[in-house]
Amino acid sequence: MITIQDVLNADVFQNYNVLAGENGLLREVTTITIAEVPDAAKWLRGGELVCSTAFFISNTGLEQSEWVESLIINGASALAIKTSRFLGVLPKSIIECANNHNFPIIELDHEVTWPAIIESFMDYVTNQRIKIMQLIEDVQRDLINLVLENNTIQTLVNKISELVGNTIIIEDAKLNVIAVSNVEGDIQSNLDSPVFKARINEHFRQNVLKSNFYKAVKMGEKKEHLEINLNLPHSEKIRNYMFPIFSNKTIYGFISLLESQQIYSSTDLMVLKNSSTAIALQLMKQYLNQQTYRKKNLALIEDIIHGRIHTQIVFEYDFLNINLANPMVAVLMDYAEPNLENNYFWERSEDLITMTIRKHLYKHFNQVIIGNNGSLFTLLVSFQPNQIEKVNSLVKEAVEHALAELAKQFGEDKFSIGIGGAYPQPELVEKSFKEAKTALSVAKKCKIRRGNVLLFEEIGIHRIIFMVQDTAKIREFCDDLLLELKKYDEKNSDVLLETLHEFLLCDCVVKETAKKMFVHPNTVTYRIKKIKQLLKHDLALPEFKMAYLFALEANDFLKELF
Repeated sequence: MITIQDVLNADVFQNYNVLAGENGLLREVTTITIAEVPDAAKWLRGGELVCSTAFFISNTGLEQSEWVESLIINGASALAIKTSRFLGVLPKSIIECANNHNFPIIELDHEVTWPAIIESFMDYVTNQRIKIMQLIEDVQRDLINLVLENNTIQTLVNKISELVGNTIIIEDAKLNVIAVSNVEGDIQSNLDSPVFKARINEHFRQNVLKSNFYKAVKMGEKKEHLEINLNLPHSEKIRNYMFPIFSNKTIYGFISLLESQQIYSSTDLMVLKNSSTAIALQLMKQYLNQQTYRKKNLALIEDIIHGRIHTQIVFEYDFLNINLANPMVAVLMDYAEPNLENNYFWERSEDLITMTIRKHLYKHFNQVIIGNNGSLFTLLVSFQPNQIEKVNSLVKEAVEHALAELAKQFGEDKFSIGIGGAYPQPELVEKSFKEAKTALSVAKKCKIRRGNVLLFEEIGIHRIIFMVQDTAKIREFCDDLLLELKKYDEKNSDVLLETLHEFLLCDCVVKETAKKMFVHPNTVTYRIKKIKQLLKHDLALPEFKMAYLFALEANDFLKELF
């Protein structure tokens, strides 16, 4: 991309003066044309540097700003004008119009001829395009070579930052930072700088997420760029130029140039844009490597759970000093991923979840194995025998802290976690895994009442449900007690079944039930009266109160689990 500012470096423009629209000097220019008639704008195609003496403006009654507006509307990039020939001083109305539209008006020396300007312009543009093409070719070759040599994403970012002389930031599709580099100082000093902190804070992130640019990219449209300013106290505005990293209809994230050291040029932006292919390739390699690693972790976890300790996977991990002699607690976590309308995003959700969970568990435990299959994560937490009494509470505390941190990225109530029991014998990890699976099922079903994280020992009556092998018998038991209520609800579009469930959970207190269901107490009283007419047994008797509660809980789980 060649801008008006670039063109002004040509020899023929040595004696120029910007009269108006200085903020538009970074407009792209593609060609040059002469305009000496009032309707010249009709013949523009866009991107022109329009040259004129504007003699017709001074000799007619045409509104002074109307002609400039016609150039802007028809896509002109700038106006180069010889004011000394006819106009003398550029009219105030034209200056105001140009400033309002950031449309550069450049005063030229009256002795320079149009043929000389056109020739100089075309020579300059041709030479610049050749230089840019060569530069882009060199940049792409160097970056692709770095990828092929198995360098990290950080190495690529360092190289790009060196080329453009400013801070470079790579973010994933949700604007989580993957890598950052600057031409001066170490990475940590850059991360601690006020400019970088302002760039990655939540306010800036939300501005981008709400922008039309981001919404278009989310829908798979290859939007060119987003330019957005950082507003720092006691400082000038710092520009951030952002490109989407697209490859084969997939959005891998974004690459940004932060104007932290010097004003960026159009060539810098070309470097940035053409670096995205190499970045996408490196991210894909990184993603595939991580997928392979996750599959190995899952295979290792499965072997450990089933007591297969002499397999090839276990042998490979033996070199990483994984101690299989210690007992382990199993944890299962389910992430409720949003249903996107397309598959354009490669998100780092799995990485962020894994790193966050691991970070908090490592505060209490030395060894944590994590694997995932899509949104279901399996964890084996190794502990010392002397931790047996407090291991479950430590695990629960750690994952609750992790969920509080993850909520900032993924939103509230996106995770459900089940934690199995802790046993001193390593071979009982399979039992812990089955308990974690049961606890997760209960947590997903009863999140509102029980919370996101549930220990197996906390599932109460649900343990009995899972102990019964003959599900047909459970279904028969539920129907025997609840069938009449089900039929009534279906026929009358009512909620007697739900009302009875809440009533029993609230220890048969009408006011508390009404509060939980957001209805008037009289409504609950009416429904309970109707319920008692339909039930076979008296709710006043403790054994039947417990029986109905068990049937209602089991009925819910029959829908999902069996």
